[in-house]
Amino acid sequence: MDKIFDFYDNLNRISSIDEFKKSLGQILSLFGFETYAYTVKLPDSYNNQTIEVLHNWQQEFVDRYVAIHSIHCPRVTHLWTSEVPLIYDRVFINDDLKRLPHHPAPVKAAIEHIIDFGYHAYGFSLSTCGKFGDRGILTLQNKDYRKDGLDAISLSFHVVSAFFPFLHMKYVELCGWKPPGIRFDLTPRERECLRWAADGKNTWETGMILNLSERTVVFHLANAQKKLMATNKVQAVARAVLYKMI
Repeated sequence: MDKIFDFYDNLNRISSIDEFKKSLGQILSLFGFETYAYTVKLPDSYNNQTIEVLHNWQQEFVDRYVAIHSIHCPRVTHLWTSEVPLIYDRVFINDDLKRLPHHPAPVKAAIEHIIDFGYHAYGFSLSTCGKFGDRGILTLQNKDYRKDGLDAISLSFHVVSAFFPFLHMKYVELCGWKPPGIRFDLTPRERECLRWAADGKNTWETGMILNLSERTVVFHLANAQKKLMATNKVQAVARAVLYKMI
């Protein structure tokens, strides 16, 4: 219980992004793991995303892994698309090694890179998704079980699972990131018109469904497009979906 209060207290005291980055390692050390990596993805668009990694891993590993191997790593693929955690216990690690020779070359290279740098280790990875499509992954690891015989996974997994979303929200808040349109929230009618456009309906069909004139539908879609800083209706729909506005 004291660990929970310490986590909250330390997190709430942070008032700047620089302070967050400096304090992250100290905060996460409360959970009994040697290494950590917190990866953040802020969606600028479907094709361009801002990614940052806060960590105490070897910088050479992170640089090469992010630039070369991460797109082929099954762990990263899973965590970006699912909130189901990965538990790196003895069973997981042994199974990973057994399957290694059977993977396609890019996947095999990604896993071998993890092994070569000593990060094929005990711990877990969690992912979380913010309200505007932002995502975060947190990995905590030990090279072996704790020397006092206690299992850090069992001791900390549920606590970290509960508080990681708050940590991620704090980061996004402090870095000041906002998706296009957030300062001018969509009206209910604008959301409705975008939802039907996303479902493939044209402006006349949307008007029939919502009992509006086609001109009114065009008006709402144009307003939504402006708020989302989109160049056309298709991009407006895409951004509304990406930022979970519809």
